[in-house]
Amino acid sequence: MDDNTATAPGDSRQPSAQDLDVLSRQLGRPVRDVVEIPARCVCGNPLVAATSPRLSNGTPFPTTFYLTHPVITSAVSRLEAAGLMNDMNDRLAADESLAAFYRAAHEAYLAARAEIGARSGIGAVPEIDGVSAGGMPTRVKCLHVLVGHSLAAGPGVNPLGDEAIAAISEWWTAERCYCEGAWDTAGEAPSRDLSRHGPQGLPDIVGRPAPVRKSTTDKAADSKTDATTEAGA
Repeated sequence: MDDNTATAPGDSRQPSAQDLDVLSRQLGRPVRDVVEIPARCVCGNPLVAATSPRLSNGTPFPTTFYLTHPVITSAVSRLEAAGLMNDMNDRLAADESLAAFYRAAHEAYLAARAEIGARSGIGAVPEIDGVSAGGMPTRVKCLHVLVGHSLAAGPGVNPLGDEAIAAISEWWTAERCYCEGAWDTAGEAPSRDLSRHGPQGLPDIVGRPAPVRKSTTDKAADSKTDATTEAGA
């Protein structure tokens, strides 16, 4: 691929071979189980990937809409770093109308996932019944998920996703193409699978315990132990 121009029609949901190549380059890892492209750049490149509700290894996967475009993901990360999720959570607790709208977005997410599952031949995935993503229906835990949902569903479905899209207008808007130089187009697409999603089941998808980080004291003790072991070997 010599440039960032997609060949698939802008309104096509069916992922082409080039779409999958672009997605892998956008994410820096090979994509898998992408069944639709629900949102595209004006040039045709993917903005959001729709992942099968059950991965090919049997793992149930609740996060249907995955934001992939590096420019958008970077911009949304800025919002998260600025504390926007805390503000949104405070507003959800205080504004009953917003909370109701957000619960409706949760239901819309579940309905869209069921439709995608049906279209892709996966069918129902009972392990994730009632589980959407991003903290819905009561919290905001990941703005990237909410923006992905808003881009896939269109305006007026996810209020907080829509707000986040408006808040990144300094860096990205739907009317322009931001693909040039946004990801590496040289050489082969990434082939090393860095996914943490294994066949263990839902608990390992929705969150694993954070790794235990050793203190400086612990590391020094480990180094001392290693040196002693080597000396006695």
